[in-house]
Amino acid sequence: MTPHLVVACLVFASSLAVGQILFKLAAGDLKQRLPLGWVEAMFSPWLVSAIVLYVASTALWLYILSHLPLSRAYPFTLLGATLVPLLAWRVLGESLPGPYLLGLALVLAGLAIIQLS
Repeated sequence: MTPHLVVACLVFASSLAVGQILFKLAAGDLKQRLPLGWVEAMFSPWLVSAIVLYVASTALWLYILSHLPLSRAYPFTLLGATLVPLLAWRVLGESLPGPYLLGLALVLAGLAIIQLS
């Protein structure tokens, strides 16, 4: 895998994680905006940002898949799945118990083994 494709996969995984944080923030914002009406709610800056990021991420994913086999690219989504709880802890103040962190470490180890094989 070329360095630029590794970077593309890392950016994709990161964008998945950031998008989930934006959706979580949008959910809280929608609660406040819904009493004002559906149109007001749908233009939540958090929601719009999440959707724009996911559209861009989809374009990047299509680029990645045009250059890599799915079996090599897809495991990077696991990286996104490990970044979400870490960002939730850092940005949203959610807790991460020890066993949960151990599980995240095992997922990252699995990703490393897959990519190095």
